[in-house]
Amino acid sequence: MFMEYTDLQTSMLIIWTILIVGTVIIELSTTNLVTIWFSVGAIGALIATVCGLNIYFQLGIFVVMTIIALFATRPLVKRIQSREVIHTNADRVIGMVGVITLPFKDNEVGQVRVNNVVWRAVCLNNDSFFEGEKVQVDAISGTKLIISKIINNQTIEHL
Repeated sequence: MFMEYTDLQTSMLIIWTILIVGTVIIELSTTNLVTIWFSVGAIGALIATVCGLNIYFQLGIFVVMTIIALFATRPLVKRIQSREVIHTNADRVIGMVGVITLPFKDNEVGQVRVNNVVWRAVCLNNDSFFEGEKVQVDAISGTKLIISKIINNQTIEHL
């Protein structure tokens, strides 16, 4: 009832099993599809080993099934990797003028009101800001606005 395996077949059963387990562990520990194709190929080669096929057939089945799995999942991989950036319209405040609502000094986080919305704000120029002072929004970093001083209706960068 049970098939007797040669030392080579037993070794190949162990190798294909280790390859399957190893690639599945790697796949589960990453967020991208990295080794799933090799897992599929190794499963095919393991089945070929159980059926008693020689090592050349096992390797051939491994390569062919890996390639088929790669091309079969290619559209899925492209869809996963080409995630679109979802615009939230928060970037519309870049270039606008805001008013400081919470004064702050260099290396601190303050607050600025732009379009009746209060944002956290920082300045990369190590300036100090006072309540009611007008500033220009230069960029957004996470949930904070990067701001600069406005002097005589011009930003420091334009002086």
